[in-house]
Amino acid sequence: MRAHFSFTEGSTAEKNEFLGSMGHELRNPISNILAQGETLLEGVYGPLESTQKKAVTAIQDSARQLLQLIADVVDLGRIEAGASPLAKSACVVSEKCAASVATVAALAKSRSIQIVTEVQPPRLSVLADPHRLQQVITELLSAAILTMNTGGGLRLHITHGEKGLQLQTRGAATGGGGTPAQLLSQLGKVKPIGLALLQQLVQLHSGSFEMDETGGQEVGMSIRLPLDRLAVEEAALESGTMPEPQVIPEAAAPVGSQQQQQPTILIADDQPALITVTRNYLESLGFNVITARDGNEAVQQACTLKPDLILMDVRMPVVDGLSAIRQIRASADPKTRDIAIVSLSGHVSATDKEKCLAAGATAYLNKPFGVRELDRLIADHVRQDRH
Repeated sequence: MRAHFSFTEGSTAEKNEFLGSMGHELRNPISNILAQGETLLEGVYGPLESTQKKAVTAIQDSARQLLQLIADVVDLGRIEAGASPLAKSACVVSEKCAASVATVAALAKSRSIQIVTEVQPPRLSVLADPHRLQQVITELLSAAILTMNTGGGLRLHITHGEKGLQLQTRGAATGGGGTPAQLLSQLGKVKPIGLALLQQLVQLHSGSFEMDETGGQEVGMSIRLPLDRLAVEEAALESGTMPEPQVIPEAAAPVGSQQQQQPTILIADDQPALITVTRNYLESLGFNVITARDGNEAVQQACTLKPDLILMDVRMPVVDGLSAIRQIRASADPKTRDIAIVSLSGHVSATDKEKCLAAGATAYLNKPFGVRELDRLIADHVRQDRH
């Protein structure tokens, strides 16, 4: 019922690097699937009929589920390898709860289950790792959904007491109930990786996880995490939420649709499929696109052609993306040094992002990425005054 990764040699950093590399390699082909599907739905290759759109959307949904499964496996490996310490900061619990509900919305919809959440007090704040806390809530909701009859209602109640943060779910059990052990066993057969991740996340927090019958064909799950509660004002100050809310402007139209002389974008990646789909999308917007298959070629293209933007994959042969960025930033030509560079990575970790930015990347983008994210990056970082 649990997935295990055994590492008998190597430091924590080496284990973390291995897991990050594995995740990157597994995410790459899925990134291609999602990108191809998105360009199809955007009409890059021509309009689709309604049935074709439904088929492409179904493919994308399955790819996203596989992507989440890979993320769970890698995360589980990191925790069991001791390569995932908690980085605590002020967290508003209701915000993490809302994000988790959004994450499991598709799963709940597929089983016609309505989720109702209650956080008491409404602005409850705790000292926690924001990412891990959201993961705990997400995996708890997923587990609860999978033990329920379709068409039911799921209630999540979160409070803070003497033993820390308490999360409780209640819902009608699948198959008319059963003992807690039977229900837990049934859940393990449905989603062993998600359950193993939930258990490891709770252990990482030195917390406890229980599953019990509440009577009346309902099943309940309870998690306790020994997290310190913060005053609302203290949490708001630490998390930077005190200033007035900012209005997020609508995404600007791609630069390529605004300029008569189209900017040039360099795609540096060793994945031919990803290069093809990204190139086709950018060219459909009118951009000039050049490509490189390794870091050395990317540096040469940057120095010779001086593109307006570089999309640089982190892991490439010959010269990796980080080394290529450093070489470009060290150029004697100021026009080359100033090129906007967006690092692309399937590593998915804060450490990886920090490494990219420290090497000189202008921005960082996780794989897979959507065309709207690409549009925003182009609008933000392509300098119109270069033409």
